[in-house]
Amino acid sequence: MKTWNFGVLGLGKIAKRFTDAFQYVPRARVHAVASRDGNKAREFAEAHHISTYYASYEELVSDPAIDIIYIATPHPFHHEQTLLCLHHKKAVLCEKPFAMNTRQVQEMISLGRRSNVFLMEGMWSRFFPSTHKALELVRSGAIGELQYLHADFGFVAPVNLDGRVYNPALGGGAQLDVGVYPMFLALLFLGKPDEIKAICQKTNTGADATTSALLRYSNGAIAHIMSSIVTDTPKEAHLMGTTGVITIHTPWHKSQQVTWRSNAGEKKEFSFPHSGNGFEFEIEEIVRCLDAGKTESELMPHSLSLMMAEVADEILQQGDIRY
Repeated sequence: MKTWNFGVLGLGKIAKRFTDAFQYVPRARVHAVASRDGNKAREFAEAHHISTYYASYEELVSDPAIDIIYIATPHPFHHEQTLLCLHHKKAVLCEKPFAMNTRQVQEMISLGRRSNVFLMEGMWSRFFPSTHKALELVRSGAIGELQYLHADFGFVAPVNLDGRVYNPALGGGAQLDVGVYPMFLALLFLGKPDEIKAICQKTNTGADATTSALLRYSNGAIAHIMSSIVTDTPKEAHLMGTTGVITIHTPWHKSQQVTWRSNAGEKKEFSFPHSGNGFEFEIEEIVRCLDAGKTESELMPHSLSLMMAEVADEILQQGDIRY
């Protein structure tokens, strides 16, 4: 069967972790990488034993040997670079968040569909076995009707007012950087909320330091999601139903353990040890989709990415966060 050739566009820390995961996926390889800094491209390629590197993104998307391009740049550039790839009929895996707002996401999805090539947001947490197990438990009725979800993701970022995390021009702030994780989990399990109430604590750069949101659903369910770049949170997720509770253990966004507990006191623990860094699960899903000639993943469909953009827009608007 075919081995799929990936190109990597943008060569920061996330690109390194993504590239390292290919050793666990037999039928996928990194064929080429690109940076606007030619020396950086060469050094990255040499460090990862990649034969081809480019000093421009235009050269990368023009390489006929590449089947799909992973966009690993900061999120303000995702929209433009995804469109560049799609105009060249290249399939795209774009790191989360997909783009800066709903309008950009709509344009990306629309062009992807017109181009008839695969397009997916790189929400790697979706593909972990722990996420699959939690979904399986909820859908099987193991905790009855889901009533309340809590998920957090906070860390203490180094204070660099010009750096990516604090600088609004680079898409800085908690919600877009790590708030996308708990928001994703709430929408995955509960869908689009009927009502959103959000508050943000701002940094002096105008980015959000801490963001908290309550999502209310017509069936009575509530989700509480929280993100921060100024405090280190537990990073746990709890799904509470009428007959039990599921805990996705810390760090929940890449967890290797899920616990189910019934109201009657029964308890089961599920462990999912793995050798890689977790990106292999996302890459395996892409290989499956490309093998089948799909243009989107059923696990991380365009509709979910669009919903995430819409909810993020509302949270940021209520928090008076402007880019």
